[in-house]
Amino acid sequence: MATTTCTRFTDEYQLYEELGKGAFSVVRRCVKLCTGQEYAAKIINTKKLSARDTHTGRYSDS
Repeated sequence: MATTTCTRFTDEYQLYEELGKGAFSVVRRCVKLCTGQEYAAKIINTKKLSARDTHTGRYSDS
């Protein structure tokens, strides 16, 4: 059986400027600390989602 190690996002990535935002989320540039590779991270504000959206895993960002 495989094991999974959970880490905090900020332990592995450095967040930088905001690239865009919607009703429920913000997209920010980030860099993986161990490789220097750049990515975009979509950070979803789950407090703005309805209970139904949270339960089904569905949301709208428009």
